[in-house]
Amino acid sequence: MQIIFHVDNIEEYLQNGKNYNFPSSPDRCPHSDCKCRVKLKKHGFYHRYYLDGAVCIKITIRRYICPVCKKTISYLPDFCLPHFQYSFNMIVSSLKKTLIRTKTLSSIISDFKRNFPHILFSRQHVYFYTKRIINNLSFIIYGLRQIDPYIKIPTTGTERERAREILDVINIVPLFSQRFYDYCQKSFLASLT
Repeated sequence: MQIIFHVDNIEEYLQNGKNYNFPSSPDRCPHSDCKCRVKLKKHGFYHRYYLDGAVCIKITIRRYICPVCKKTISYLPDFCLPHFQYSFNMIVSSLKKTLIRTKTLSSIISDFKRNFPHILFSRQHVYFYTKRIINNLSFIIYGLRQIDPYIKIPTTGTERERAREILDVINIVPLFSQRFYDYCQKSFLASLT
């Protein structure tokens, strides 16, 4: 299970790594089959990658364990997407290019490889993201309506057309993702000089 927490200063988070001031553990086990009111214990760290454009960074994730049920939780910073190494920007960009389909899928993949040579982006990624957005259209529409009940949502057309229109609606990149990208871009350019 992952709990997302807000990071005010991304540079501080990346520099401090294991020494970052992570939020304290919840006072109750968040797992549905336990829910015991108990102090979760620190259970070490693990590392994962965050991939966005030319940026590939290894980040530190804090883990806790419930002393009763022995299940763990991870504290994931809010600039990452749970269960995805690729950033929101990369996923939306690949989906838009795939659903608009002005080029062949092979040329879309080639463009990604040319623009981002350090990142492995394959046909399987594109198929996975496309299938995922199409299968979850109703859930995405529900979420968008919770944010703004007056938002114009497509109701006709094929699933691919509706997915393409939904991507236009959610094309606004979250602020935290853009902040992180800007920081990483500066760091990457500084490392080259």
